[in-house]
Amino acid sequence: MSNKLLNKDMTIRVLSVMLALLLWFYVITEQNPEITKEITIPVRLINTVFLEKSSMVLVNDPTSYKLILRVKGKKDVLDKLNETTVDATADLEGHRLKGDNFLKININGIPEGVNILTKSMESLKVVLESKVSIQKSVNVNIMGNPSQGMAAMAPALAPNDVVITGAESQINKIKNVRVDVDIASVKAEVKKILPVRVLDEDNKDIQGISIDPGTVEVNIPIENTKHVSLEMDLTGQPAAGYMVRSISIEPEEIIITGKQQTLAGINSLKTEKIDITEGTADVSKEVRFIIPEGVELVNTNEKVSIFIDIEKIVTSEITIDSIEHVNLPEGLELESIQAGMAVTVKAAESLLLDTSKTIKVYVDLKHATEGTNVLNVLWEAPQGVEVVSVSLQQVEVVLKKKSGTQ
Repeated sequence: MSNKLLNKDMTIRVLSVMLALLLWFYVITEQNPEITKEITIPVRLINTVFLEKSSMVLVNDPTSYKLILRVKGKKDVLDKLNETTVDATADLEGHRLKGDNFLKININGIPEGVNILTKSMESLKVVLESKVSIQKSVNVNIMGNPSQGMAAMAPALAPNDVVITGAESQINKIKNVRVDVDIASVKAEVKKILPVRVLDEDNKDIQGISIDPGTVEVNIPIENTKHVSLEMDLTGQPAAGYMVRSISIEPEEIIITGKQQTLAGINSLKTEKIDITEGTADVSKEVRFIIPEGVELVNTNEKVSIFIDIEKIVTSEITIDSIEHVNLPEGLELESIQAGMAVTVKAAESLLLDTSKTIKVYVDLKHATEGTNVLNVLWEAPQGVEVVSVSLQQVEVVLKKKSGTQ
């Protein structure tokens, strides 16, 4: 009887252990299953000192090196797996070839029991180029305008030049080296320490280079402005038989800037001397103008153009068909006036093309009386036209009473 009980007890114990094992296996497989996971980790370059020794430099950005791993393992282990626990490195030692270099990727930090199923790459491609240094002047890009009536004077930089180092291909892209300064609405001198930007032909910052120094001090004086006229400084006379008909200057005024006390004494600027001695043709050109000490142009690229119209002087006889009259006395009317005369004039050729319509020949009847009056001939000519002679100095004018007057 006792043997039967003992056997029964042993059977129960064995079944209990088996059940416990089944429950444990269930819990393990259901609560912590084996899964797959993708993780992205940066590839860290080591032994970069060898690049400096070989005067080579990386073309591509080291921060762009990424490795994607597909791994398999228990969920609780993979949950703790990320870019901070896994380390991927590529060794630059011994790689000094210009162009493409392929570095083996070493992976550390993969826990036991985790298998790497796939890698996005087995080796890392790095591009090496010769390291080049170049010295460049720094330009100032002024943005905005100061307060009304003020202007920015020429900026000063300290230092004026920087040294740029990087891959040869990157250095060759450089089109502009500058600092950006915003002076919108300022009323006083601007002093700032600003970062230096190195730009390509598309005005984009060039990456992967070093700039020494990376910042410069910028000083921009802000001064008062004033509008002043421009005057042409002519010397000499045209050739005999020629004259200056007209002159023009563009622009007629210009904006200058400087200390208020300096500007107060300046109302105009003169051009450089323009010699027209013995001139027989028009003069059209860009000229410089004299800028007093302590004064600058608001627009430093301002250009001044002048035009001098030099024409041949022509003498011509013009026939006047009728003589006009003015100041007819009240109660009288014109009965007759001597008609027809010749006027000899001298002027630039172009002025005489239509002078007959613009020369006015007349008599003044202010002191005339009824009957026959002998009056002096008067005339008015356009500017630039000289009346040399007239065929009649006096003419007879006959006045009579108006009809119906006593």
